[in-house]
Amino acid sequence: MPFLCMRFNPPSAIITVSRYLRYLLSFMERRKVDLKLNEECVRAVLLDVENEYQFGSFLHLKDFEESQASKFSKEEIEYTIIRLEEAGFIIATIDWVNARPFCVSVGSLTWKGHEFLDNVRESKVWNETKVVASKVGSVSLSMLATIASSVITKYLELN
Repeated sequence: MPFLCMRFNPPSAIITVSRYLRYLLSFMERRKVDLKLNEECVRAVLLDVENEYQFGSFLHLKDFEESQASKFSKEEIEYTIIRLEEAGFIIATIDWVNARPFCVSVGSLTWKGHEFLDNVRESKVWNETKVVASKVGSVSLSMLATIASSVITKYLELN
């Protein structure tokens, strides 16, 4: 049997396993992530998905680090993608290892995601939406969409 004839070098095997374990431990090291959903990051991620997505493919974290969402940390983008998928705004695949996202990829916007983005796409509407929302404090994404709809309605009535 060829396997029995192979020479095993324990010291180098131990070093290799040791390096691999150090790598895994460094990867799994807990990073502090602010668990507040950043509305600016939400809008940037949705805009990036709309602009960068090609039908039948996936966007990965590195794709967001080179676009509108680039002003946010990797962890913030990752957290936003997870929450947007959970809320039904995007189609995403999230693989978890030890209660941490290991691989995050985004497929496309959902109908709900398109509706939200249509309401907040224009900078003028978005800025006024944030002003109105700041009077209340923290608001949900559905409330932001409602405020944005009201802002749009107000602009339509003025014209």
